[in-house]
Amino acid sequence: MKRVIYALPLLAVACSAPQETPKVEGFNVAYLDTTVHACEDFFQHTAGGWIAENPIPETETRWGRFNELIETNKHRLKSILEEVSAGSYEKGSDEQLIGDLFASAMDSITRNETGIAPLLPYLEEVDAVDSKEALFTLMGKNKFNGIGAPLSMYVSTDAKNSSAHALYVGQSGLGLPDRDYYLREDSASQILQQQYRDHIGKVADLVGAEWDVDAIYRLEKAMAQAMKSRVEMRNSVARYNPMTLEAWQALAPDMPITAYVNAVGVSADTMINSAPEYFSRFNEACAKTDLDTWKDYYQWHVADASAGSLNDEFETLNFEFYSKILRGVPKMNPRWKRAQGAVGSLGDQLGHLYADRYFPEESKAQVEAMVEDLRSAFRDRINGLEWMSDTTKEKALAKLDAFTYKIGYPDKWEDVSDLDLSRESFFENQRTLSRYFTEDNLSKLDKPVDKSEWGMGAHIVNAYYNPLNNEVVFPAGILQPPFFNPDADDAINYGAIGGVIGHEFSHGFDDQGSNYGPDGNLENWWTAGDKKRFDALTSKLADQYDAYEVLPGVNVNGRLTLGENIADLGGLTLAYHAYLKHRGDQVVEPIDGFTDEQRIFLGWAQVWQMHGRDEYLKNQVVTDPHSPGKFRVNGPMSNMPEFAKAFGGVCENGVAKAPEDQIIIW
Repeated sequence: MKRVIYALPLLAVACSAPQETPKVEGFNVAYLDTTVHACEDFFQHTAGGWIAENPIPETETRWGRFNELIETNKHRLKSILEEVSAGSYEKGSDEQLIGDLFASAMDSITRNETGIAPLLPYLEEVDAVDSKEALFTLMGKNKFNGIGAPLSMYVSTDAKNSSAHALYVGQSGLGLPDRDYYLREDSASQILQQQYRDHIGKVADLVGAEWDVDAIYRLEKAMAQAMKSRVEMRNSVARYNPMTLEAWQALAPDMPITAYVNAVGVSADTMINSAPEYFSRFNEACAKTDLDTWKDYYQWHVADASAGSLNDEFETLNFEFYSKILRGVPKMNPRWKRAQGAVGSLGDQLGHLYADRYFPEESKAQVEAMVEDLRSAFRDRINGLEWMSDTTKEKALAKLDAFTYKIGYPDKWEDVSDLDLSRESFFENQRTLSRYFTEDNLSKLDKPVDKSEWGMGAHIVNAYYNPLNNEVVFPAGILQPPFFNPDADDAINYGAIGGVIGHEFSHGFDDQGSNYGPDGNLENWWTAGDKKRFDALTSKLADQYDAYEVLPGVNVNGRLTLGENIADLGGLTLAYHAYLKHRGDQVVEPIDGFTDEQRIFLGWAQVWQMHGRDEYLKNQVVTDPHSPGKFRVNGPMSNMPEFAKAFGGVCENGVAKAPEDQIIIW
C-alpha cells in the first residue's frame, strides 16, 4: 500500500575530494564498441562490448548493470533468509517473521501435498452469491485478502493537503497488464489475446471450474474500453476529483459501489476519484453483464491472486503465460528467488536486517554531500533560465530549497511485532500479510501523515522522488558498486549517482512534479506565460521520444515517458555542472584517453549498459514510464551542448542535435 510516484531504476554514488593521482578504474574500457563513434551512437559505443559479453540469463527478461547489482543483493539476502529461517527467535521479531515466512514459502512438500485445497472455500463463496450486490460485497471483504476488483480503494497523502490523509478510489479489474492489450487489433495482439483466454481456461481446468472464458474476456475488454489510458492517468491535476460516496455511486448506478465500500468498512465525507470517467463509461456494460458472467470473472481473479502461493502446478501455469508468453522469459527462477520475492511484503523488516550488515555508514555522509552539490547546481540553472520569469523563478527556488532527502535507511524501523506468521502454511501467511497491511493502510485515514515513512525497503536497488513530501530518497541497496564507487574518479561518480540525484531532483520540476508546491501540495505556482513556455518545451521533448523506434514498428510513447525523460535530461545536465563546480580550477588529467568532462557522460551511460528481450521491450513501451536504456543515454545527450563540446564539437549526423534544435528545459 505504500505508493511511490516517481521511482527510478538507478543508484546513488559518492563523491570524494579531488585527487592529484587518478583513482581506480571507474569505467571498464573493454566494454566499449570502438566500431561505433561516440558521436554516432553513444549508447552502442559505451555498451556494445558489455552487451556482447553478457547475454540475458534464461530466467530474466532483461539484463543490465542494474540487474547485476540486484543479483548481488539477492545473494546477500539469501544468506540472511537462510540464517533466520534456520534459527529460533522471539515471536514478533523481524527475524522470526521473516524466517517463518521464508520457510513456509520454501516448503514445497507441504505446498504440493496441500495443493489447491486452501483456495476452494474462496471459490465456493463466490459460487454461493445470488446477486450482483452480494458479489460486490464479497469483493469488498476480499480486498483484505489481496484479491482485486473492478474498482480500487486505498488511503494516501491528500495531494492538496500533504499533512493529512485522503481516501483514493479509481479504476481496476484487468488480468492483462494494461487496457491497450485489449484494444489493439493487429494480428500479434489478437494472438496474445487468445493466449490469455487459453490461460484462463487452463486455470479453470486446474481448479475444477466451468467458466465461460469468452464472456470473462468480453467483460474485461469492456472495462478496458472504459478506462483512462496510462498517459491520461499521469495527469496529477485531472486525477484529483473529490466527491461523496453518493456522487461516486451516481456515476455508475448499475455498479454496486456502495455495497463494496460498506464491506470494506471505510467512512469518509469525501474521497478522491482518479478516474470518474471510467465508472460512467462502464456502467452500461456492468448492467448488461449477467450474474453468472460476473461470478466467473471474479472466480478467475480469486484464483489468479493465489497462483504464487499454492502448489508447483499452479505456479508453473502462471509462469507459462505471464512470464514466458507475455514477457519472453524462457526459464523459471529457482525456488529460493521466488520465495525471496514473497518476503518482499516485509520490506522494512528485511531492509533492517540488510542495512545492519551491508550498509557502510560513511556512504551516508558522502551521498548527502553530493545531494547538496546537485541542489547548488540546480539553483544556478534556475537562475540562468531565459524562458522563465523572475516571478516563477522565485517560486521554483523556494521549492528547491524545501527539498528534503533520506539516505540509506529509516531513522525508525516499522514495528509489526503484533503480526502473526508461522511456518505452517504459506497460503495463510500471504492472506495474513494482506489483511494486516490493508488494515494498516486504511487505519491511516484519520491520522496525520508521518513524513518519516519510507516508500520502499532499505535493501531495494532503486531511488525515488515523492512529490507529496517534496523529498528524494536513496535506499542502502543502491549505495554500492558498480554504481556507488568511492574509489573511482569523481567525474564517473558525478555522471552515475550525480545523474541519479539530479534525475530525482528534476522530477520535482517535470510535467507533473511541477504541479506540486514546496510543501507537497497540488498547487499552481507558475505564471500563465511561463507555464505555456514550459509546456511547449516538454511537448517538443515528447515528440522527440515518440520518434524513437525500439523494434520495427514499435516506438517509445513520448507522452507516457515524458516525466522520466525530463528527469533524465535535467539530471545529467545538473550532474555535469555540479561536477564543474566541484572541480573548480583544478586540472584533471585524462584517464584511459577520456577527459574528465567526457567521463561524466561515461558514468551516466555505464548505468544503462543493458538489453532486453523483444517481448520485454514490447511490454515496456505500453506499461513503463521509463524509456529503454538506449534512449536514456542518447536522448538527454542529444539536447546537451555540453556533450557535443566534450566529444569534439558538432558531432554531425549523430547523437547531438544542431544547437538550434536542442531542447533545454532546466
